Amino acid sequence: MARSKNGLVAGIIVVLVLILLYALNPTTADFQAWRSGQAQREATSGTMTKPIGTIKKGVGAIAGAMTGGIAALYSRKDYLVCSSYSLGSDRYLGIARLFVKLK
Repeated sequence: MARSKNGLVAGIIVVLVLILLYALNPTTADFQAWRSGQAQREATSGTMTKPIGTIKKGVGAIAGAMTGGIAALYSRKDYLVCSSYSLGSDRYLGIARLFVKLK
C-alpha cells in the first residue's frame, strides 16, 4: 500500500514541476531583455571613475540597445518547458526564465 502511495506522490510532483516549467518558459522578449542586459554588463565591466564611468554607462546603454535589436534576429524553438535560441554558431537554452549559453 505504501509503495503505490509513494508512486502517486512522485507522479504529482513530476506533474507540478512540468506545469511550473511550462509557466516559466521564457519568451523571445525575455531573451531580448536578457541579451541586452548581458551586453550592457560586458560594456560597463571594470572600475568606474566619474568621467570614465559616465562614458562606460553611455556605451553600455548603446550596446544594450543594439544587442536587444540583434536578439530579435535569433530563431526560437519552443519545447513547451524550455526554449532554444540560435543565431549562427551561438546557441542558448532558456528554462525557467534563466538562460545558458550552449555554444
